[in-house]
Amino acid sequence: MLLKLSLSGIQKRARDYIVLFSGLVLTVAIFYMFEAVATNKSFIHSSSSLSVLPTIFQLGSVLLGMITIFYLMYANSFLLTMRQREFGMYIMLGAKKSKVIQIMFGETFSVGLLSLLTGIGFGIGLTGLVSHLLIQILDFKAPHFQIWSGQAFSFTVIFFIILFILGAIFNGLILGKTKVIDLLKGEKRVKRVRIKAPQRFTLFILSIGLLAIGYYALYQVGNGKMQLNGIITGLITIPAGTYFVYLVVVTQIINWIKARPQTISKQLKTFTLSQIDFRMGQYARMLAVVTILLAMALGSLTVGLGFKSNVAIVNDRNYYYDAVLHNASKEEQNLIKNSDMQSEMTNYQYKVMGEKVYYLDDDLALHVPKIRMDGKNFVPEKTDLKVKKLSNTWQMVLNDLYPYFMNPDLSKLKSVETLTKNEFNTIKEPVQVTTVVKTNDFHQYSKIWDKLDQLEIKHNNLNGEQYLSRYKGEQEIGEMAKGLEFMGFFLGSAFLAMMASALMFKILSGAQDDRRRYQMLLKIGTQKKVIKKSIAQELGWLFAIPAGVGLIHVLFGLQMFKMMMTRPYHQIWIPIVIMGLFYMIYYLITVVMYQKLVLKGDLTK
Repeated sequence: MLLKLSLSGIQKRARDYIVLFSGLVLTVAIFYMFEAVATNKSFIHSSSSLSVLPTIFQLGSVLLGMITIFYLMYANSFLLTMRQREFGMYIMLGAKKSKVIQIMFGETFSVGLLSLLTGIGFGIGLTGLVSHLLIQILDFKAPHFQIWSGQAFSFTVIFFIILFILGAIFNGLILGKTKVIDLLKGEKRVKRVRIKAPQRFTLFILSIGLLAIGYYALYQVGNGKMQLNGIITGLITIPAGTYFVYLVVVTQIINWIKARPQTISKQLKTFTLSQIDFRMGQYARMLAVVTILLAMALGSLTVGLGFKSNVAIVNDRNYYYDAVLHNASKEEQNLIKNSDMQSEMTNYQYKVMGEKVYYLDDDLALHVPKIRMDGKNFVPEKTDLKVKKLSNTWQMVLNDLYPYFMNPDLSKLKSVETLTKNEFNTIKEPVQVTTVVKTNDFHQYSKIWDKLDQLEIKHNNLNGEQYLSRYKGEQEIGEMAKGLEFMGFFLGSAFLAMMASALMFKILSGAQDDRRRYQMLLKIGTQKKVIKKSIAQELGWLFAIPAGVGLIHVLFGLQMFKMMMTRPYHQIWIPIVIMGLFYMIYYLITVVMYQKLVLKGDLTK
């Protein structure tokens, strides 16, 4: 009997349950997708560039779990709101509260279990689709990536079953403590947060102060200060400040716009703004979370793309010469000379005896070598060659010229000296030559540098790990950047979907209350197209405000990555456009679904 009542309840509210079901399916799918990547050890360990990802993904997984708990709280609240009047009727007609609670438990768990199974299936397909697209777009080599993960499956099932059981118990407790009269009138009660003027001013100052402290803390992290304390400070103050912004600042701005004569004279503008103002107290907490999620989504994508775009910049800041060859073969020299690039080749002779390296000072004086560190060129003085002890700049330059594969242990560097031609000739060791190559554009000749690296490795009987060059360094950084970009897309898509779903869910869960107001407008003669326009504007505000505040958070938050990224704001418009398109899709879907819910069964048909 209880099962029949549960199933009949779901059947009666089929359209509303579809909203709940689709949201839960998407949540499960995203969670599985994220866990599938986090637990894909063969994929992560297939490349050294991905070795940093397990820790990042595990931290992200914990955060995603917290967000999922928050999202399911809204789902359970929506489920209880839909049925509380009906449950009140059951109790009033003589049903025991314990039996009604069992019905509630059965409905919650049934919907949750069905969404879990569907969501995992959808998540497997989504993981395969997203990973394939990202691997193709990013030109990322991931032969070991697997869309099925038994560990991810087990963790997703256990995690969500526990949450569904706890949610059902929580709903049962609320139902058990609620009076019958409150259940019968539950859909008609609307909470409104009222804040007095003195409190409003205090909260305004507090919101600005908390955000300022959070932004400053992240700025200090980017400058190499505060570090963990700065991150923790930002994680506490920025969400709290965001909440107070919605509670006080946004409502004040809405009231100011609503009071303008131009607003009053335009159709349902005043009604629309009053709707937002009326709901802002209820929505403030949810909008604050949505804003943080949006900032994290956009930040993840921005940082992921930023690392890739900063590869060439970082490389250019730390290498002056395009190639450094050791005892270059004829084949290597001809490859450079016969290419179409404008290049300069300079030779420096040296001899190695014991633990010392001797350079010919005539070569160094004729063409003073240079070194670049952190974007600055260092040029040693010619006069310092005659000094008994070489200056630090000369030591750095000559150590940079000496083959890395001959001296891999940086803690045991060979000492470097310069000798006159006569002194140089007295050393009975073979003459070796370092050839440095400088071109007009390093990035234009990738194929040549790749070929030179292969010849250099073969010529000096090396393996890939022993050899180091500017081209190889850029390739390795580029592979790591692709891995971070891959992670950024996954994080960004997960946070964006969860955020937009939570916002959509919160808006749609209040559709039943709003329906009466819109039906009243229809009854007094308001045109349906005017109401639809009002709805689009109202939801536009609720989507646009978090987007704007979240973007501000990202612009300040990127300061935190200055230590890792030379130009954290480079091409930031790309992730903004990508996120904007997905965000707009969620907005349009929400508008269409909301309009159907509040305008269904109107008397104008």
